[in-house]
Amino acid sequence: MQNFEFYHMKQINIFLTILLLAAGFQVSSQVKKANRHFRLYEYAEAIPYYLKSAESNNADEKSLSTQRLADCYRYTSNFAEARKWYEKAVQLKNTDPVNYFYLGQVSRNLGMYEKAADAFLTFKTLLPDSLNGEQYHRFSVDIQEWLDLPEQARVENIESINSKFSDFGPALYKNGLVFTSDRRKDMLDKNVYGWTNFGFLNLYFATPEYAENILGAMEEPQLMRSNFNQSYHDGPLCFSSDFSQVFITRTTAQNAKKEEGRIKTYLLQIYSASIDKNGELSKYTAFPFNSNQYSVAHPSLSKSGEQIIFSSDMPGGFGGADLYISSLENGKWTEPVNLGSQINTAGNEVFPFWAEDSVLYFSSEGHLGYGGLDIFRSVLGEEGWLEPENLKKPINSSYDDFGIVLTKDQEGGFFSSNRPQGKGSDDIYAFQDLKRVPAKLAVPLNEKLLVSGFVKDKNTLEPLAMATVFVSNPGSEEVLVLKTDEAGKYETALEYDQPYVVKAMKNGYIYDCTFLRTPTAGTETFTVPQDLLLARLAVDQVFTINNIYYDLDKWYIREDAQQPLDNLVRIMKQYPISAELSSHTDSRASSAYNMELSQKRAEAAVRYMVLQGVAPSRISAKGYGETKLVNQCADGVPCSEEAHQANRRTEFKITAIDARLVNGNAFNPDAFNAGDVINIRLLDATFFENCLDNTISFR
Repeated sequence: MQNFEFYHMKQINIFLTILLLAAGFQVSSQVKKANRHFRLYEYAEAIPYYLKSAESNNADEKSLSTQRLADCYRYTSNFAEARKWYEKAVQLKNTDPVNYFYLGQVSRNLGMYEKAADAFLTFKTLLPDSLNGEQYHRFSVDIQEWLDLPEQARVENIESINSKFSDFGPALYKNGLVFTSDRRKDMLDKNVYGWTNFGFLNLYFATPEYAENILGAMEEPQLMRSNFNQSYHDGPLCFSSDFSQVFITRTTAQNAKKEEGRIKTYLLQIYSASIDKNGELSKYTAFPFNSNQYSVAHPSLSKSGEQIIFSSDMPGGFGGADLYISSLENGKWTEPVNLGSQINTAGNEVFPFWAEDSVLYFSSEGHLGYGGLDIFRSVLGEEGWLEPENLKKPINSSYDDFGIVLTKDQEGGFFSSNRPQGKGSDDIYAFQDLKRVPAKLAVPLNEKLLVSGFVKDKNTLEPLAMATVFVSNPGSEEVLVLKTDEAGKYETALEYDQPYVVKAMKNGYIYDCTFLRTPTAGTETFTVPQDLLLARLAVDQVFTINNIYYDLDKWYIREDAQQPLDNLVRIMKQYPISAELSSHTDSRASSAYNMELSQKRAEAAVRYMVLQGVAPSRISAKGYGETKLVNQCADGVPCSEEAHQANRRTEFKITAIDARLVNGNAFNPDAFNAGDVINIRLLDATFFENCLDNTISFR
């Protein structure tokens, strides 16, 4: 993926790149020419000279050429050749340990995970203080569990717009697709980029052969008008939701950084312009956080156009390139804020795409993936972006997969990849079914069982209209979305004799869910026996946490107590509440002892929740000992063990609600439409977990 390599000329994602300088011996003219191209980042032009000098009888010259050839092929994404030369490089006398690291990386790119794991293990042995060896060794082992997973999307190469050159960075624009390419404007164009020996990046526009099928065949691409393109690199870019603004990544003659030895590198910067109704652009305005010391690139706008996420290797990040966000306030962009360690890693995070302001897609080499760049998705939670999810195959491969964009209906989209099955070094692919899949649950009523149920207010038992109901077969990847009518009723056709999870949600309420199995054939209708009762978010609402047990006279959190507390953590993360977690004992033992024990148990439970990500300011611990018995089992009263157990409980009481967030919590069920069938991967991995157990109840 050439533009990504251009973006990271320094290549310091592990530590300083090896500089095997040819000093202390006489070098041939071939090596001199090769070294000059290498120092100028003209790797494609350096390769033939190093190939000749690699045959030299001079041991130092041969050693240098071997190392440099491995690097050149890696920089130009020829991973098969890179691996061959790194195999030779690690055999060199006093080889640098980083050669084993890069041998592991290019082996991952080729899908050779066992060999990659061996190389990373050697790297870790030689440099035990490097965390990267441990991390990527683990990646190479763990990824093998994903290799046989069923594919969840249909992917097709858009052959009508791809070329033998690099085509990537798709962006939807009105009725077509804008993308970036380093194909030459014509074969007489001698203005080439030495890194790849291809042309400079320009923007092209293609429209679909059939207007209603944006994911189908495309007409022949046309070079965008001159005010989109200039003499250096242009692209990728993004547009505002109404296509009245464009934000473009580009290099200019003015943003060159002069390196030691008077070598210039052209850093990426972001520029914006307004677009009138005729498609004419205003004068470009430089993004205020552009720099001549680091790159700022790959913009993605929020739906309102008032926030922007971009990639940058500015100082202060987690390593390599990180993703940052800035907001437009009073006509000015605010100081960029790093998206944090949940998103960013010691590797590179690039090519963000913001979908509906609540889902972030981006490419990364620092999260668990197949190799190179993989595409990830993260959902915006109450306290920030949730743990990124790898989109897996066939969206991702062992090569570089990046630059994703979704269609307006989010039924599919486009992404870029340099996987070897393409036409060029990078190609654009169309995909379908990442978010939504064909409605297999919504079957004709005369062929399936008609299932209905009700959603009500827990306290008043009044029906709740326009509640959103999610229905899923636990063995399926599909989730059906329903809406309740004025009577609080939901209805759909389902399979006979199948398990289903049903979850109801409504803004301002706490969800409820149930697990059921539909009857066997013999009836045409079925009513869900359990109404879904939604408790309104209210101060002093109390939850009883079932199945939290402690060993006698102990207060540490046992393993079997972790699941109910994890469920509680999920509620805290989903709803804008503060709470008190309290522990209660039975009346046996002294009052003072029970008070101290319950306090320690409450503190242990709170400590566990804080470690799972709940802000300490939102949760407090309180031990009540035997002061709040729920039955008559006080001191001296004979009671059964079951009666005493009812008093040994853990409770969770809402103490405050942030009213500003009640109707705008992180997960908005109103964003879904009745009849939608979505892929379960769009939801948090724990979305249905609480429905399969009985660890939390209301009172």
